[in-house]
Amino acid sequence: MSLWGTSADATTNKPKFLSSDPNSPYDKTEVFATEAGWVTRGPATGNGNVNADPEVLVAIGGLAGATASTGLHHPTMTKYTIVTKADHGTSNNIVFEIAYDEALKYVAGSAATLLLTATAGSNVTATLTHMNGVALTNNLEGNILRFTATSAQATTYDLSNNRQMGDPDLVDAISGTALETDSKKFTSARKTAIGYESIVIA
Repeated sequence: MSLWGTSADATTNKPKFLSSDPNSPYDKTEVFATEAGWVTRGPATGNGNVNADPEVLVAIGGLAGATASTGLHHPTMTKYTIVTKADHGTSNNIVFEIAYDEALKYVAGSAATLLLTATAGSNVTATLTHMNGVALTNNLEGNILRFTATSAQATTYDLSNNRQMGDPDLVDAISGTALETDSKKFTSARKTAIGYESIVIA
């Protein structure tokens, strides 16, 4: 079994020797593909400068792909993480993150949104607010998208199958191509692959 992958659209390409523990400095969520190979900007580098060049973990020339038909082709979701699911009545009580295998760039316009469907009561819209922990701003790059929403009731929220991000002004950081449908669509298979789970609010 290979220690890392290079297949287009695969959610399991990231180096397998890295941890899946979000508290580990070697958390694979922080790892993404560039034209140099698999890299990280996370705590494992020992460099707190967010503008520092990422550290190359596995050198693979052209890994990210400069076009939609080279390298990994286009960014693929690899991990879903619930950060906060506080009781209703609290502002921004729902926070979750979607990690990708490539860096994305935000081109100022409209922040991406995701409709969360409530089993009871009203649906809510989660809005992209941060990339890799940095507040959304023009030309910001990152591979971890943070979404935030506020629930007015105690209920269970879900991303329905085939849900797409609404109006994301996001592009592939390498090719500059607008985020393609496959990169922003939550099919049933993709939700399973990235570890999706419902958000239960008390």
